Amino acid sequence: MSKITDSFEQRFGSDPWVTVIIATYNRADSLRRLLEQFDRQTLDPSHFEVIAVDDGSQEVVGDKLADLETRYALRIERQANSGAAVARQHGVSLARGKIIVVIDDDMQIKPDFLERHLDKHDGDDTVVLGRLRPDAHLAEMPLFERFYARTLARNGDAFASGEEPVRGHNIYTGNVSFPRDLFMRVGGFDPQFRALEDEEIGIRFEKAGARFAFANDAESMHGSDWTSMRKWMERSFRDGVYQTKVAHKHKDHFESQPWRHWANINPMSRPILAFGIASPKSAAALANAAIRTAAAFDKIGLEPVALAGATLVYGIQYYRGVRAETGSALDTLREYREFKRGMSMLGRGESSGGSSFKKLVADIREDNRMIRFYQDKYDGRVGEGALGANASPKELVGDGIRKIGYQIMVAYRIMRFLRDAGLMLGAQFMSRLIRHAFASDIHWDAELEPGIVIIHGFGLAISYAAKVRTGSILFQNITLGYGLDPDTKIPGAPVIEKNVHIGVGATLFGPITIGEGTKIMAGCVINHSVPPRSIVEASIPHISARGTRKRSSDDAPI
Repeated sequence: MSKITDSFEQRFGSDPWVTVIIATYNRADSLRRLLEQFDRQTLDPSHFEVIAVDDGSQEVVGDKLADLETRYALRIERQANSGAAVARQHGVSLARGKIIVVIDDDMQIKPDFLERHLDKHDGDDTVVLGRLRPDAHLAEMPLFERFYARTLARNGDAFASGEEPVRGHNIYTGNVSFPRDLFMRVGGFDPQFRALEDEEIGIRFEKAGARFAFANDAESMHGSDWTSMRKWMERSFRDGVYQTKVAHKHKDHFESQPWRHWANINPMSRPILAFGIASPKSAAALANAAIRTAAAFDKIGLEPVALAGATLVYGIQYYRGVRAETGSALDTLREYREFKRGMSMLGRGESSGGSSFKKLVADIREDNRMIRFYQDKYDGRVGEGALGANASPKELVGDGIRKIGYQIMVAYRIMRFLRDAGLMLGAQFMSRLIRHAFASDIHWDAELEPGIVIIHGFGLAISYAAKVRTGSILFQNITLGYGLDPDTKIPGAPVIEKNVHIGVGATLFGPITIGEGTKIMAGCVINHSVPPRSIVEASIPHISARGTRKRSSDDAPI
């Protein structure tokens, strides 16, 4: 017996350890593929069972799969069409395993899928969320499937990196596992939810004191066969309806509210979504026109624009669903105001957006103050250590018109504001705008502290991993590039400490640190760290007198 199996036996006791629950509807072929992949699991087949519940498919799934032979115990049940929540509930009621794994019928899994789930179950109240991966042929899938894949990938990356903890409202039944006893203790799936039943039970798991874990290696690949744009539009509307139902059931849970997304919506999109709430029938026509336009952009290869359009359409449909479930426009407005009032009392929610905007303005002012400080310093008007005066609004506007370097910094600050707000398409657009307007390539992840001065500004190339501290001056044609340390081969980009001056055409690359107060002269190429208060000079070009020689016909004229 292996150490892993021995550990599982100590934790889960007698067989079976795991029951896999699959709700299926009109997908006998993809279900067959998934059941065959469970037959190739590294976990011994005696330790798990699979229960598939046919939710009233047009063709009886059990009959279509009657020839399927598996090494593990397989049970296929059938019920009248009642929704996935009821089907899964029925499956759990028949389960013998201590751990329940729920997965969708259109998924594909690796041989160690079940072992990776069991690895994370180190307590009686642990809920494990697995990683959802897009199909390998995602690029060939419809626009709306790519929209969902992008959202799931972003969330998965945040969970895997620890940037965001898994919470109850993050639970999805495409790939999740939990103790059967915990499931029964919270009451199982609520049959009134024919959508978002996974999020709803996740919230009850959280209220019951469950601990959540993310199993990045317990991945399933989503191979959806959805091809209907109309059905996607209906699903988007239904998400808004059932999100509102979840919110009404769990009024004390901030993350269950449909308004939690509002602060992160592009301000330009909010009036359109508000129109959808106020006039849902007219907004439906607008959504249909918008999704056709997005599809047209997709056909000519403008996928980012198409995905942005799909995001807007999803928002229109979602908030139309919110309005439909809430009642009148006045009822919807009242619930939104209650949400805002609650967030204000908690010090959360949309107030953070205001703080971000204040930071944007403060950073732009600090960049301008540092420009004025250096002007006065080199003109002899202020001494070393002086703070420098803040500009008036009129002076800020004037500098923004006259000073190219300051224009770049303003554009960079807006780009970072959009990035931090989660509006990555906007941040990427600003990056491209900087490139085309100023011939400079500054990545949206590059960290430039407030109080950076750029002289002239064209020709900058700044890596996503670069960091520049306050008081530093960057001249034109500077590269802060990603590269390898020549000795350790560790990758990275430069960190520029405070008050460093980098001259025209300097190239710095790799995981190096330029110490505070250093001056780097024009034309230097540096891939080693530099101690504080150093002067780095490029070698002086060799100069000699021109000799006289007979020109050949191959000589180019000067």
